[in-house]
Parts: sequence; C-alpha cells; structure tokens
Amino acid sequence: MLFLTFAKVEAAREREAYLAVARGDVAKLPNVKGVYLIFGEQDIVVIHEAPSLREAVQTAVKLRNIPGIIDTQTQICMDIEEVFG
Repeated sequence: MLFLTFAKVEAAREREAYLAVARGDVAKLPNVKGVYLIFGEQDIVVIHEAPSLREAVQTAVKLRNIPGIIDTQTQICMDIEEVFG
C-alpha cells in the first residue's frame, strides 16, 4: 500500500524541520519513496509504502516526533484496479 503523510510545520522552524525530515531518519527509512516541500495548508509530504497500516503509522509517528512538526495527516492511496478490479 502507498501512503502520503502530510506534515504541518511551526512557521519559525520550517527550514530546520524540513532538513531534519529530508536528511534525517525519516528519509532514510527503506519504505520512504520521497520527501517533498509543498505549499498550502501543509508544508511537507512524505510518500511511503508499507504492507500494513501499522507499519505506515510507525513512519508517521517518526515524522511527528521531529521538532517543529506540529501536526500530521496520513492518507492511504489505493490502485484503482485493486478497488474496482
């Protein structure tokens, strides 16, 4: 399964938090496919894969524990063929 975890960053710590995500433990996880700075309500998106929701939550928790990250939201992405066959 593919997951998108969005993170909101404290305004005063944007650079610090982004670099911590992009260069730190989260980006180095084998299931993480990309880390991107985004613009809008959220500030960062981490694209990751996991065989279960439990493993996806572990990645989101690591992201949430980075100083400056004030909120996260994870969404599950499913292949249309998987859903509708």
